[in-house]
Amino acid sequence: MVDLAFTAAERTFLEALEDHGVRYMIVGVSAAVLQGADTVTADVDLWFADKADAGIGEAARRAGGVWVPGNFGMMPPMLGGENLGDRFDVVLTLSGLEDFETEALTAKRIEVDGLSVPVLPLERIIVSKRAAGRAKDVAVLPALQAALAASRDQI
Repeated sequence: MVDLAFTAAERTFLEALEDHGVRYMIVGVSAAVLQGADTVTADVDLWFADKADAGIGEAARRAGGVWVPGNFGMMPPMLGGENLGDRFDVVLTLSGLEDFETEALTAKRIEVDGLSVPVLPLERIIVSKRAAGRAKDVAVLPALQAALAASRDQI
């Protein structure tokens, strides 16, 4: 069990995603932290199977937030609002990875604050960070690799 300390609204949103059957994963550094990586991040990256899923908007409303699906020109999808805040970022693609359906086959479920959430496995996060190659992605690789090694040692 990992203590990520979701706010009440964030927890309500994640619970509502599950209730509405929305297929999603927590990805990026936030998913790595949930798997033991010794690093920090300010946001929680969410990857949805279908950003047109009406359940996303329903979940946001239940949490007192808003969902803007990004159908306005080049504007990306956004989650937020007074209650929900701005910690959730919507990811459209991940460098070096397959499509959502393929990556979802290996997703792990981790308990956070008593809520089971799907996360992208560390191995796949490392692949994505390497492929992205941005300075911030390269900088976090040692922490991700150490967490992966530690998880394998526990098996």
